[in-house]
Amino acid sequence: MLVSTGCKKPEDELGLSVLDPADTLSTVRIDTSGILTWPRVDDPVRTSVLSTNEVGSYVDDAFGPVLTGTATQLRLSVNNIGPADPELVCDSLVLSFAFSTTNPVYGDLDPQIIRVHKLSEDLSPDSLYKSDRQPMMDMADLVQGSPRLFTPSPTEGPEIGGETLVPQLRLPLDIALGQELLNQWGHPTMADNASFLAYFKGLVVVPDNAGQATLQGGVWRFNLLSGASKMTLYYHDGEDVPSQFDFIIGTGSARYTYGVFDHSAASLPGLPQALADTTQGQTTTYVQSLGGLRTEIRFPYLDRYADSPYRALAKAELIVPIAGDFHDTYLPPEQLFAFRKAEDGTDLLVPDQVAGQGAVGGFYDAQNREYRFNLTRWTQGVINGTYANTGLSLVPGSNGVSVNRAALAGPLNPDGPMQLVLTFTTY
Repeated sequence: MLVSTGCKKPEDELGLSVLDPADTLSTVRIDTSGILTWPRVDDPVRTSVLSTNEVGSYVDDAFGPVLTGTATQLRLSVNNIGPADPELVCDSLVLSFAFSTTNPVYGDLDPQIIRVHKLSEDLSPDSLYKSDRQPMMDMADLVQGSPRLFTPSPTEGPEIGGETLVPQLRLPLDIALGQELLNQWGHPTMADNASFLAYFKGLVVVPDNAGQATLQGGVWRFNLLSGASKMTLYYHDGEDVPSQFDFIIGTGSARYTYGVFDHSAASLPGLPQALADTTQGQTTTYVQSLGGLRTEIRFPYLDRYADSPYRALAKAELIVPIAGDFHDTYLPPEQLFAFRKAEDGTDLLVPDQVAGQGAVGGFYDAQNREYRFNLTRWTQGVINGTYANTGLSLVPGSNGVSVNRAALAGPLNPDGPMQLVLTFTTY
């Protein structure tokens, strides 16, 4: 890959031909530094006990099929439920997930088959769960009348009992499960949450959209910390007096999102080719949240500026344009993070990021369709030998709570390449 760039070693006269006439005589601006880029499958990311969770699937023409599901515990809203009453009858059982008020849908509002399964393993709020961990669950679908299609309504809440609720997905569950729970009234299983969770470990909510067409579907984002996210048991007693009981989620419940990607099934060839042949990433490279993809960047000649007249760096800016067009519902991440590499290959913050989020940038500029990073401290450190020249990784800033993705222009993109713009002081 080093040979494929055609870049040259910096010489004494490097950059003089690109001197900006607007600059003073004490600065030199260089935008021809060699860059190598390629995408790779990202490492799994933490998704447990974060602000939002995702459920849904869609078929991305450029990135391939995407599927996300959520596993969550449910907890008693009060302890010591009872007393036991053989005349209690379940009328309905409804699992409600409140939509996030921020970017509630990624993709389109197409109806999807959603299934609900019982967890068959214990979860812990203190454990770390990542995006590649598919939960252990019973195979029986608990959705009443399954399989059932559900159409998201992220901006308009349902009206229940004359009251308009917050926008939410309401999944009617098997009445037999509701009756099973009622039969536990007054038993030790309903004494407290530790006892209840030993009996009822939680639920998994996941789409089942086999045969979904390209550019169809979407991923729905939910706020499980909302009081509207819960499972409600509606029932009546022997005198037909109606009642209801809420099993809540909230901060006390373990919960996480998992994702399944199939990049090889993308109908457009760019990404599969770039994953198979890293030299293809020089034209277009890729990032995808939820541990989907990251872009690796290397600057093979950057440390050689230490032997040139240009050692004192005034500014280093990495400009990363979007490559080509994208669908209106497949928006790029709002921010990308740039990580440097430790000796063992793990991610470390660049010093510009440590100085403050506003210092490093990396926010998406929709008007110019690009990201810009201020990497002055890191770049100067590489030139000085403070940091090893191991390159950077670009990952989405919303990595654990979204599936946003973007095709990025590599350094050989003909429509507007990735650039590292260096401004040196020469006095």
